[in-house]
Order: sequence, then C-alpha cells, then structure tokens
Amino acid sequence: MSDANDVTEQTLRTLAQTRAEQETVLSLYLDLDPHRFATPPTRASEIDSLLDSAHREIESGERPHAELQALRGALTQARDLLEDQSWAQGARALALFVCEPLGLVQTLRIPHPVGRVAVIADAPFIAPLTESGPVGRVCVALVDERFARVLRGSADQLHEAVSFGDDVHGRQETGGWSQARWQRSQHEDVKAHLRHVARTLQQLLQAAPYERLLIACAEPLWPRVVEELHPDVRALLHDERLSLDVSDAGIEDVVRTAQAVLAEEHRAHEDAALAELREHLAREGAARAAAGLDAVLEALVERRVATLFFDAGLQAPGVLCPSCGWMGSTGESCPVDGTALEARADIVEDAVRSAIAQDAEVLPLRDRPELGPLGGIAATLRF
Repeated sequence: MSDANDVTEQTLRTLAQTRAEQETVLSLYLDLDPHRFATPPTRASEIDSLLDSAHREIESGERPHAELQALRGALTQARDLLEDQSWAQGARALALFVCEPLGLVQTLRIPHPVGRVAVIADAPFIAPLTESGPVGRVCVALVDERFARVLRGSADQLHEAVSFGDDVHGRQETGGWSQARWQRSQHEDVKAHLRHVARTLQQLLQAAPYERLLIACAEPLWPRVVEELHPDVRALLHDERLSLDVSDAGIEDVVRTAQAVLAEEHRAHEDAALAELREHLAREGAARAAAGLDAVLEALVERRVATLFFDAGLQAPGVLCPSCGWMGSTGESCPVDGTALEARADIVEDAVRSAIAQDAEVLPLRDRPELGPLGGIAATLRF
C-alpha cells in the first residue's frame, strides 16, 4: 500500500494564499515514522510532546490579548482533532493548520517523514509540504537586507520552498530624521529581518531536516547573517558564502554555483577519509581497517564498519545467509547457523545495504585509483 498523501498543488496554492491579520495561525507537524510510532500509545506520546511544545511557544513572550486567546483556542481544537487517531492510517507524517479568526482547520497526511515542530505565524507554515519525496538534503538561502529566498532539494535539483520580505527603512529625504538616527533605525530593521531568516531556517531544519546549508549574500552582510543563526543551523553551514547576485539569480544559477561548492567539499571529504584509511592500513595489524571483499564482508557481519569505500560500479558474486544475514564471497552453508547460503549475483549491493543498516558512512568512489590495489573495496572500522 502506498503512503497516504493529501497534499495537492491546489492545496498548496490555497494555503500559500492564506494569511491572518495577526500571528494567530498554528501549524503543527507530527512525525508518524512507522519504525518509531507504529502503535497508538507511541503516537499518543508523540502527540503530547508536540502539543506541549506548542503550548510553550504560545505562552512565551508578550502577545496581544486577542492573539493569545485565538492561539489558545487553536491549541484546544488541535488537541481535540489529534485525540482521534483514525487520521494516522497510511500516513508517515501529519500537518495540521488551525486559525480561529480565519475559521481554518485543516489536516493533511504526508507521505514522507518530517520532524516534530510547532510554528506560530500569520500564515500556514507550508515549506515542508513542498518536499514531494524523500526529504531534501540541501538548503540554499539567498539573503539581502530586505528579502530572502530559501531553496531546498539536492545539489542537482532545487526548488523554492519559501520567500519573504521585511520592512526596512530606506534613505530619508531632506527634513527627515538625522543621518545617525536613520542609520540606527535601519540597522535594527535589518537585524530583525536577519532574525526572521534565521528563525525560518531553524524551523525548516526541525520540520524537514537538511544536511548542508549554503548562504548567498553580500560580503558585508555575511557575518551578521551567521551571527543570527541557531547553533544547530550554523553547524550545517558551509564555511564560505556563495558568490551570487541574490537580487538577480535564477534557480539554474543557484544550482550551478551550489554544485561546484558541494563537489569541492565532497572531494575534500573523500581525501580526508581515504587518508584515514591509508593511515590505518599502514599500521601493524591494521586492526581499524579492512581491505578486500572477504575482509570487508566479515567486518560488516560483525557490525564494525564506520566507513565503507568501494569503486562505483563494482560488482562481485557472493553468498548470503537468508536466516542471519552472514555474507561471504563463497560457501554452501552458513558458518554461524548452518543454513544453506543463497548465491548473490552482486554481493556488493548487499554490503551497501548492510552498511546503511548499521549507520555506517558509504562512499562510492568515481575516477579515483586508490582502491585498485585493495580489490576495489575497503572499510575503516569502529573497533
């Protein structure tokens, strides 16, 4: 059965056009990962955590009385809706939007996982809904002193997830504020805008996690942008700003620039990982490394692999135990439980799946000669 999906282009368009006069829209995203929340009790615990987070967000800070009352009412409606878990059937996540002044109450089942998050704003927080498949891993923000665009996806394909502008004082005509007062006002307006950018990037990270953040902005603005980022977001930031004209850059320009930066970064990561592999192999006994198919398969069976390296396109026949998962290059019966082994046309594919299952890093290498003398496959080990 396919995962339930209530998100349509029309739904996105309608939500994108929805806006309240005050910050009275409560957006909730609930994780329904079947590996962690498959039963009603585990889902109930996750719902309680989400509602507690929303309550803290509503009651924190100073809000106008009418806004506070509307949000409290929205939270009550959300609690009533989430109490009946019939909506969980077939969904990997749920989005819920409630706004009393607008009469908005909408639940959407989502086919891909999201992080648990509660957002209060004057409009529904819909960026996570734009992910049509597995969560995008790259986030690119184009920022100037007034406007921001955030794109999501991969190094090869990006789409615009959210864009917005904030009021920033412009240059004053003669007879207006003094220059010093104008500069102070503009500085504070820009700071508020950058905080808006930082808050949006943090909310996106919570709701639809990404692995890498790239930011394009003018050089004088760069340190101010970085300063406002939440530590979790800053940890994913590339060390240098993207060199782009943010006011005129199209998506193709962003993709081309991001690809170059990410390719260079990935090459540097490969270099460092291979240097570590060579260092371990050079040590007497090579206890923290494995080279060659048999040694790597043995380490995978023992769940010792930290990083799996192999030449992209490498294929090799092998055998697999259907009972315990033991892998080898040859054999008829499993040395662990005696089960008859299955012949595999490409045991490397099984090796990759095993590495992913044990949270090992997987590095397929292209156009690199380093693994040739090692049989095209190697690994660094945890112990």
